[in-house]
Amino acid sequence: CEDVCRRGEVNEAISICALKRYAADGEKGRWKKENRMEADSGKKVAIVGAGPSGLTAAFYLRKKGHGVAIFDAGRAPGGTMRYGIPEYRLPAEIVDMEIKEILDYGIDLKTNQMLGKDFTFDQLLSDGYDAVFLGIGARNSRRIPFDGCNVPDVMGGIEFLRRMAGGEEVKLKDSVVVIGGGNIAVDVAMTALRCGAGAVKMACLECLDEMPANQWALEAAKAEGVEIMPSWGPDRVITEDGNVTAMDLVECICVFNDQGEFCPEFSETKECILVDQVILAAGQAADLSFLDDGGPIKADRGLIIVNQNSLETDVKGIYAGGDITAPGAIIDAIAAGR
Repeated sequence: CEDVCRRGEVNEAISICALKRYAADGEKGRWKKENRMEADSGKKVAIVGAGPSGLTAAFYLRKKGHGVAIFDAGRAPGGTMRYGIPEYRLPAEIVDMEIKEILDYGIDLKTNQMLGKDFTFDQLLSDGYDAVFLGIGARNSRRIPFDGCNVPDVMGGIEFLRRMAGGEEVKLKDSVVVIGGGNIAVDVAMTALRCGAGAVKMACLECLDEMPANQWALEAAKAEGVEIMPSWGPDRVITEDGNVTAMDLVECICVFNDQGEFCPEFSETKECILVDQVILAAGQAADLSFLDDGGPIKADRGLIIVNQNSLETDVKGIYAGGDITAPGAIIDAIAAGR
C-alpha cells in the first residue's frame, strides 16, 4: 500500500506502522464498545499453537460464538512473538496485554501440551471438537550441513532466542559469527551483543542489496557494532581441543538460478575468520514429528499442504496456517488465522 500511496507524489507515503502504533497506544479499551460476539453456536474448535495464527483464529472463532480451546507446547502463550522476537523490540508486557484481551473472551488455554506427545488428533476428535486448526509455527532453526556444524559451540539461532526469552542464562564467548542475512539473523546478532559477546559478525550468501533483512534493521545492527559480511557462506568450522577457534567462509557469487530458485554458486575464494562461537540463523523449520509417515495429512519440503482457499488439509475438519504452511512475517500468520 505504501509503495503506491498517492501521498508519495507530494512528499512521503502514509506510514501504516505509525498509524497502527498511534491507535494501539491511545485506544484504552475503546474498541471493545463496538465489539460484538454472536450467540453460542454449540460448536467447538481446538487450536494447536498459541502463536499469532492460532490466537487470531481463536479470537474470530470465539466472536462467532464457537467454543475454543488452545493447546500450546510452551509455558506461556505467544509463540514467535514471545520466544522469537527479542524483548528489546517487543516487550513481554505488551504481548501479555494483547493475549489477555483475546483470552478474556472465554477461550480455554492449555499450556505445556505438545501435539503427538501429550495429545493426538484422534483424542481431540473423540473429545468432541468439530474442527482443528494447526498453528504451531516453525520453532526450529534450519540446519546447514558443513564440516564441524555439530560441535557444541555451534547453536541454532531460534533456539538461542527462545532460551533467552525463557530466562535461561546463555553464556556466549568473545567472538561470535551469525550465519544468515534475514531479520532473525539481525535479532540474533544484536541479542548476542547485549549478552556480552565482544565482537559479532553476520555472514550471509546474499550480496548487500539482496539481503532479506529490513534495511532499517541492518542499519541498526551496524550502528551497534555488528560487522556485516555479505556474499559469504559457511565452509567449515575449525576446532582445537573441542573448542571453536576459526571458521572458513567461501565466496558466494550467485544465490538464485535463472528460474528464481535457491541454488547458490560459489567461487574458489575462501576467507578464514577467527571466531569462538557460531550461531546458525539461516531459516526456520517446523517440527512435523507428530505426523505419521504415510498418514492422511500431507507435507512437502517440511511444510503442511493445505487448500490455498480454505486452508483445510487433506483431512476434513483439520486446517493449518502460518509458518507451518507458508513461512512469512507475523502479519502473514495473523492473516492466515483470520
